[in-house]
Amino acid sequence: MNHLLARLWPRSVAGRLVFLLIAALAVAQGTLVLLLRSQQDVVVEGIIHGQALSQTVTLARLLDAYPAAESGRLAAAFGSRASCARITSEPPPARAMTKAERDLADLLGAMLHGVRAGPPQVAIEAIEHRTHPCGDAPDSAGIWQSGKGSERRGSPSFSERPRIAAVALTVPLPDGRWLTVRTAVGLPGGWTRPTFMSFLLSSIAVTLVAVIVVRTQTRSLRALANASERFGRGEAVPPLSVGGPSEVAAATRAFNAMQERLSQFMRDRLKLLAGISHDLRTPLTTLRLKAEFVEDDAVREDIVATIEELTGICEAALAFTSAEATSEATQAVDLHGLAGEVAEAFHLAGADVHVMPGPALVYACRPVALKRALRNLVENAVRYGGGARLSVAGHGTAAVQITVADDGPGLPPDRIEDAFLPFVRLEPSRSSETGGIGLGLAIARSIVKAHGGTLSLVNRPERGLSAEIRLPPAPLA
Repeated sequence: MNHLLARLWPRSVAGRLVFLLIAALAVAQGTLVLLLRSQQDVVVEGIIHGQALSQTVTLARLLDAYPAAESGRLAAAFGSRASCARITSEPPPARAMTKAERDLADLLGAMLHGVRAGPPQVAIEAIEHRTHPCGDAPDSAGIWQSGKGSERRGSPSFSERPRIAAVALTVPLPDGRWLTVRTAVGLPGGWTRPTFMSFLLSSIAVTLVAVIVVRTQTRSLRALANASERFGRGEAVPPLSVGGPSEVAAATRAFNAMQERLSQFMRDRLKLLAGISHDLRTPLTTLRLKAEFVEDDAVREDIVATIEELTGICEAALAFTSAEATSEATQAVDLHGLAGEVAEAFHLAGADVHVMPGPALVYACRPVALKRALRNLVENAVRYGGGARLSVAGHGTAAVQITVADDGPGLPPDRIEDAFLPFVRLEPSRSSETGGIGLGLAIARSIVKAHGGTLSLVNRPERGLSAEIRLPPAPLA
């Protein structure tokens, strides 16, 4: 049940607002219908604004003025498809009147002006649909079912079946007889056509207003979400214009400030490392020159090798930092073609590197940085596994996976994450000739993270290691 509700619950702000407003309208409309259906005041209002009171008063005055022999003819003349009149010699059964009925009786007594012989009585009772208020009155118009069996031709429609109340107005005449006029009064129904159309039009109006207002007010919020996504992928995002509601404007200002601080931090970090690399290059060059004056060939070669290793470490550290804060523009490229370019470079050098066939896959990324990450992974696969097989799967606007597999010995499961640490080498010799400096995987993961993706290493069941790059959906450039 909770899962179903979670699926039905809209995800957007506009959808949720519309859903809640329409639900509130439905509850309010239903509550109003229930209240109206249970109130006799509506019947009283209908009688007061109708003709039942005046017809009763008129008929009572005529009966008082004409002979008793004319009473039946006069009563029949006042009969209609919605009312009937009867004259009896017996009073109606005694019953306690409600407040609404007493109010009507008092109003009727005031209108009779002494024609009556006693206080009038009023009774309000519900009757069935399509039933005459007198039950056995003739029905020439065919609207109500009568005791003679006349029925309305055709079935009533949804809007033509209101609830009906019969109001009996009983007046004691001066000659001891009792006049009873029964009239049918329509009561507010449930979901009649007017009620349904009112709810439908209100819902449409509320939906249009809610969608327009929410979309207008959240335009800045959508721009903020898009900018955050792009910034998280490492793209350069210009400062956003501040607008919209106060809460969104505050969030936009905070985002602009955060982006500026982070960008400034990365620029300062790059300048610092670039300065260190430049400052170390001069003394390392000096040491290299001084090492040439060492007469012992073995000592001289060992010193030169150490200096070259230090130089390589400085350059690699600077490259690692540059990979974290690249300013390359995002472009739409074919990932199969990009992988083919990387494989072709290694293939020309004699390495066993192949790309699995597949259709073109256009994806928005920073091609130079992503090619560098692939090159580092392929280089590791060639170095430790003897070769590499690249495969690309996914769709241009959906998640993408790039896999670099080899047939090497793999890695111990408890040391896989250590392979991504900077300057950490799992190769036993610890030699830069065979194991590098230990920044290749760190740089590759940094580039993939800058694209909003993940890089993981998995030991293959048959043999070897598989490096898997998973990139999130990205809009085409």
